[in-house]
Amino acid sequence: MSLLRCTAVTKRFGGLKALDGVDLEVGAGEIVGLVGPNGSGKTTLLSTIAGSLPVSGGRIEFQGRDVTRLSSHRRAHAGIARTFQIPRPLGSFDVLGNVATAAMFGRDRVSRSEAIERAHGVLKRIGLDGHAGSDVTTLTLHEHKFLEIGRALALDPRLILLDEVLGGLNPAEAAAGMELIASLRDDGRSVIYIEHNVRAVTALADRMYVLDRGRNLFDGTPTEVVGDDRVVAAYLGGGARA
Repeated sequence: MSLLRCTAVTKRFGGLKALDGVDLEVGAGEIVGLVGPNGSGKTTLLSTIAGSLPVSGGRIEFQGRDVTRLSSHRRAHAGIARTFQIPRPLGSFDVLGNVATAAMFGRDRVSRSEAIERAHGVLKRIGLDGHAGSDVTTLTLHEHKFLEIGRALALDPRLILLDEVLGGLNPAEAAAGMELIASLRDDGRSVIYIEHNVRAVTALADRMYVLDRGRNLFDGTPTEVVGDDRVVAAYLGGGARA
């Protein structure tokens, strides 16, 4: 059974269809890459899965349960966590507080002391243990991006939605980020991973989905996706060939 199944997911903003009948499945312990040109609906799809945007049509199932109408906090309790393309830390908390607060809204109910203990473990894993008491405004872009992953991880999710967590990082930082993402699969967690760097996606993903203008264009293994003429044309223009 699939961990996540999206069937004919549609999202309208007035007369604009940002998503037009999108299908997507994710298995347990699987990294699924989600790619496509700018404006193809990738982030919108993540937002409908996380529950921060209601769908206009279609169905979303998680662990065999219909979650289409569940609020975002109930989906977090169910085991779905996400990051944001532009980091959204809690500015009134330090780095430890950001992660500990997330821990208190995850799959299991934990006390404040348990949340702080979990947060320390997460910070060590993402390499920010030396910044536990730091104001979030002092963090670099790389540290902000890793904090986004850490806050998602603190929820103890079964599915993590990653939205361009490597964007703007230098090669060494991106390599560390890829190693961290791969370790999520080693935990048995599933990942949907949006990234404009197609090489980074193909290096990590078990399968990939390509969206174009809010619709499914292609899905398959990374090798199949990068070798498909339709995918190349969507990125580079109609006259391009693989």
